[in-house]
Amino acid sequence: RNDMLKVGERSKTYVCVSYIKDIADDGLVKLIKEKIEKISIDGITMAEKSLEEYIVERKWNPYPLVRFTERPDVAANHLLEGHVLIIVDTSPSVIIVPTTFFHHAQHAEEHRQAPLIGTFIRWLRFLAIFLSIFLLPTWLLFVLDPTLLPKELYFIGPNEEGNIPIIFQLMLGVIGIEFLRMAAIHTPTALSTAMGLIAAVLIGQIAIDVGLLSPEVILYISISAIGTYVTPSYELSVANKVATVVLLILTALFGIYGYVIGTTLFILFIISLRSMRTPYLWPLLPFNSKALLSVIFRIPTPFANTRPSIVHPKNIYRQPVNK
Repeated sequence: RNDMLKVGERSKTYVCVSYIKDIADDGLVKLIKEKIEKISIDGITMAEKSLEEYIVERKWNPYPLVRFTERPDVAANHLLEGHVLIIVDTSPSVIIVPTTFFHHAQHAEEHRQAPLIGTFIRWLRFLAIFLSIFLLPTWLLFVLDPTLLPKELYFIGPNEEGNIPIIFQLMLGVIGIEFLRMAAIHTPTALSTAMGLIAAVLIGQIAIDVGLLSPEVILYISISAIGTYVTPSYELSVANKVATVVLLILTALFGIYGYVIGTTLFILFIISLRSMRTPYLWPLLPFNSKALLSVIFRIPTPFANTRPSIVHPKNIYRQPVNK
C-alpha cells in the first residue's frame, strides 16, 4: 500500500509511505505518518535527508537510525520483512525504517553469492568494522603501556617513534585519510583513484622519511581506514570514525582507565539507541538466538522463511499466497 502525505501546509513536497498492509505493523505505520504530518515547513530542500531529521530523534547522535538505498531489490526485501519505506518526491533514494546496527553492516552482495561465500564475506565485513573502531585505540594502549603485551607480541610496538608523540601521529593520520577521501570526492572520477593512491603512497613515505610518522602508525591507520571503507553504510563508517577519535583521546589522556571506561560508555551508548522504538543492537540485545543466527550466517533463501520479530509483523511466517 502507498499512502501519499504532504509535508507541511505551505510545502509542495509530497511523501509516499509504502508498506505491505498484511505484514507491516499498524502501530509502526501510524507512528511514521504522525511524525510526517507534524512537520511544519515550507519545503525540504535536501529531500530524504531533511525528512530523516524530522522523523527520528537523532539530536547529536552520529549513528544512523534509518537506512537509505537506491536499490529496488534491497527495498523490496525490507518490505517483505515488514519494514516501512518512505519515498520523498523527486528523490531516487528510499528511507527504510526501522533499522538496527546490523542492517547497516550487511550488503546485498552477500545474497548474490552462495550461502557459504556470503557467510565468509559477512564475517570479513564484521571483522573490518570491528578493526575500524578498536584497532587504533588498542594499539595506542599497548604503546603507552607495553607491559600489557605478552613477549611474543612486542614486535607490534613502534620501533621508530618519530619526532612527535604517537597520539599526535595517529590524529594526523586519521585527519590525513579524511583529507584524501574528501579530495577524491571533489576530483573527476577518472583521476580520483589514481590521485588517491599516489597521494597516499608519496605522502606516507615522505612522512616516514622526515620522521613525522612512524611506519607502524602508517600501517595501523591504513588497516583502520580499509575497515572504514569496507563498511557498507557510509553514515555508519563516519560514526565509527568519530567513536575511534574519542577512544583515542581518552586512551591518550587516561591510559588503560580511559580505554576501558571509553569502550564501556561506547557500548552502553549503542545499547541505548532506538530506531522507531526498535533496539539498535537487536538481536544481540535484547537477545534473540534465532535472529542472531541469521545475522552471523547467510541462511539459504529456502530456509529463511520467518520475518524478523523486532518489526512486529502481522504474519511472521513467509508463506506462499493461496491461489
